[in-house]
Amino acid sequence: MRVSTLLRSGPAIWSALVLIPVLAWSTALNSGFTIAYWPSVSSRATGVLGFVSAACGAGAAWEAARVRQGGITGLAPARGPSSVAFLHLGPVALLGLLAVATPVGVVLTSVAPPPGLPNPAVLAASYSVILAHIALGWFVGARTPQLLGVASLLVFGYLWGFWPAALGGLPWLRHLNGQGVNECCGLDQEPSMRSLAATVTFSLAIVTAVVLGSSARSRRRALLLSLTGFVVPTAVALSFAVPLGFHGTDDRDSALRTCTGRSPRICLWPEQDTERAEIGHWAEETTARLATVGVVPARQVEFGNPRPARTDVVSTIATSLLPDEAPACALRDGAAYPGGDAVTALSAWLSLTGGVPESDLVRRWPSTSIALARQISVLPAEEQHAWYERNMRSVRDCSVLPDLRAASSTQAAAS
Repeated sequence: MRVSTLLRSGPAIWSALVLIPVLAWSTALNSGFTIAYWPSVSSRATGVLGFVSAACGAGAAWEAARVRQGGITGLAPARGPSSVAFLHLGPVALLGLLAVATPVGVVLTSVAPPPGLPNPAVLAASYSVILAHIALGWFVGARTPQLLGVASLLVFGYLWGFWPAALGGLPWLRHLNGQGVNECCGLDQEPSMRSLAATVTFSLAIVTAVVLGSSARSRRRALLLSLTGFVVPTAVALSFAVPLGFHGTDDRDSALRTCTGRSPRICLWPEQDTERAEIGHWAEETTARLATVGVVPARQVEFGNPRPARTDVVSTIATSLLPDEAPACALRDGAAYPGGDAVTALSAWLSLTGGVPESDLVRRWPSTSIALARQISVLPAEEQHAWYERNMRSVRDCSVLPDLRAASSTQAAAS
């Protein structure tokens, strides 16, 4: 069969006319969560796998049913079943390859990562999921009525692509369907190779089961080979996935950072090297402002954005002493954490004191916290520091109530 005839009569071209625009639209809606870091850009491809695997699996089922109904393998006995499968599934596989590349291309129009290439391991794992659905679609389509096989793969591909990520009780399932690195990655993270290995191995289990089951001559032997080919790789995939739980990222090698300065020590990743001079200058200004009210930032600070804006640098340094998580006393069952209100008020005041404009604060903190920060900032430096210390005790200790009134700073200073 001529390639042009195969493309014109097959589902790949017609599916692409719908699938590719949908992928581009869906990715554009969520590209704001992507940073200019190649693993983060590459992980966008996993966010649409549910759509792609469903479409490619259904396309393979359609082709398998068409081949069976047309008796093509009987018309060309010199061409074995494998050759027929490769010929008819080739366009569907190319559609899957284009569908993996589309989200990455869309993201690159909105972010500008440093020189380099997309993460090949992430893209290969994503493509393995698509190949597994193509193999499954070919197997199911050859054994069911045409529309039933297509509908089955559409439903299965969509549910398997998105449903496991919503399960809290079995979080490791997301590493089998390719969603394990969907939230990857911050600058201090990299994709988990265990998660990617689980995805590839489970996809291999499906392909192996289909190939062995299709090549056997007797039903009993086909069933035995299929089960063996599926169970063994799946067991390996589970050994990779289950210990991971929900997490699909690893810590990035900290040796890649370059740290300079003192109090605070500014640590930057290679992607931030071009911003080093500006970040250092903003850090010095912020530190000097905080010193006027007796606040010293954390000893070491780093930034999550490859090209942080001035307000991001100032806010990060100014609030660096505030904890990222509630203290242990707040994590006990039934425990109250009154210090949560203090964290919000202190964040607004520290950011304002460090030099973040009020016009930017309104996008970060409640108006009541900004108004309080404004009131505190006009008090004498000693009273501001007393207010800060009083509420920091509330942040660290669940038994200490915050005192967020501006007038209370004078009383605390006197005591």
